[in-house]
Amino acid sequence: MIWHPLLIAVVVGDLLSLVLWLGAAATAFQIVIKWVPQSAAREQIQLERKAETARLAAKFSLAVFFLSTALLIIGITNVLPEIVPGAMCGTGVLQATDGLEGRALMVRFFVFFIMALWLTYEKLNLSRPDAPLTKYNSRVLLLALPFFFLAVITTFRGILRIDSHQPVDCCAMVYDQFGSLTAARQIAGIPNTLWVWTFWTLTALILLCAVWSLRTKRTNREKATGSLAVITVIWVPIAAITLVRVYAAYFYQVLHHHCPWCLFLPEHKFVGVPLFGALIIITLEGPISYLAAKTAANYPDLLPRARRRSRLAGLRLLLAVVAYTGMVALPAIYWRLIYGVWIG
Repeated sequence: MIWHPLLIAVVVGDLLSLVLWLGAAATAFQIVIKWVPQSAAREQIQLERKAETARLAAKFSLAVFFLSTALLIIGITNVLPEIVPGAMCGTGVLQATDGLEGRALMVRFFVFFIMALWLTYEKLNLSRPDAPLTKYNSRVLLLALPFFFLAVITTFRGILRIDSHQPVDCCAMVYDQFGSLTAARQIAGIPNTLWVWTFWTLTALILLCAVWSLRTKRTNREKATGSLAVITVIWVPIAAITLVRVYAAYFYQVLHHHCPWCLFLPEHKFVGVPLFGALIIITLEGPISYLAAKTAANYPDLLPRARRRSRLAGLRLLLAVVAYTGMVALPAIYWRLIYGVWIG
């Protein structure tokens, strides 16, 4: 293991965040089995006070977890490649952890999605004095707990695997996955050209659905936001595939260098931060737009606030999609105008 201060900060942040979430989960469990909002009994009043404390603890846990995840990504992309022998980017760092940190990041993003969902429902819940979503939101908080444990444990195991004396070869890891030039021009048997056409077709659909969700009336809101959520789930992985397989070449100016982590390097202006940041925003806001609209239908008292949150999610998604497509399309268009050909 490399006892780098940044990695120590990640471990400490994870443990602090987990302890805070555990405390909030203990109260959430009591709420699930004992919550009686109409009661004026002493036990209910005490539970309501505990719920306030648990809410603050969970919010602070979310903030700390977000910070530790950001530090981990900074470490993988720009700090640890200088320490791990042979590593030139995050690919080499993940190779040094035997892929554990890659799995840890996936679980962390899933935990963050559940946390963001909890926070959305919590804001809706607090918009009413009777807090109608308290029990439901407590279940969402408890749902995150096992994945939270898995994320923290996997992250720590990955950190323990890093060895400053064992060299890696991240370039070989990227290029050795292709047995021929034909294999480098396709993924899952589908040519890159078809991936690009699929991406732009779905981009048009997701933009249309986003506008539909913003302009539709109450009766069709669930249908509009549901369509947006489904297309978002399909669009995001295809967007990531086309970014790595096709559009990254316009940032690298090198063919077939299918490495997402190099986009986070300073020589490429850290372009991976806004690109993947936009993908994360889209991943979050698409489902939240539908879930907020569903909440508005099931809880009439929350209708005004839930509709505003659904519209805000649709607007954020629309802006993120426009920003993302602009960032990947403009370098390609510029290259085409300057050199008269596409890279590929």
